[in-house]
Amino acid sequence: MTAPHPGDALHRLLHAYKRAMREAYRAAGIELPSSHLRAMKAICHLPQCTAQAIAERMQRDKSQITRMVQELCAEKLVKRTPDPLDGRRQILTPTASGKRLRERIAEAEREAGARMVRGLPRTSIEAFVRLAETMAANLDTTEPPR
Repeated sequence: MTAPHPGDALHRLLHAYKRAMREAYRAAGIELPSSHLRAMKAICHLPQCTAQAIAERMQRDKSQITRMVQELCAEKLVKRTPDPLDGRRQILTPTASGKRLRERIAEAEREAGARMVRGLPRTSIEAFVRLAETMAANLDTTEPPR
C-alpha cells in the first residue's frame, strides 16, 4: 500500500472548502462570481487600490481586472477617482453598498472557516496554517526541486 499523497488531501480539501464557500455565499444572498468577491476584498483592503494592484495580487491580466472593475462599478459597489499623484491611474474605493457586501463576504467566510475547523484543537489549526503557508511558499519559489 502506498502512502497518501499530500496533493490528494489538499485537492479534496480545496474542493470541499470552495463548495462550503459557495454555499455560504448563496445563503448570504451573494451572487457575484468568486473572482469579483476576491477583487472586492482587495479594493476594501488595499490602500490606494488600483486595477494594477489587484492584477498583481490576483496574478491576473490587467485587462481581466479592468473588465471586472467595470462590472463592480456598474453594480454600484465600487467607485473610481483620479489618483492625485498620477492622473493616468484611478483609485478604486468601495461604495457604501460595497462595504456592506464586504461585511457579508467576511461573515460567510467566517462561517465556512468555523465549519471547516469544527472539533479541531487550536494547536492543530495553527500547525495546519504554518504547514500550508510553507507549502505555498515552496510552490511560489522558482528554485529547482532537490
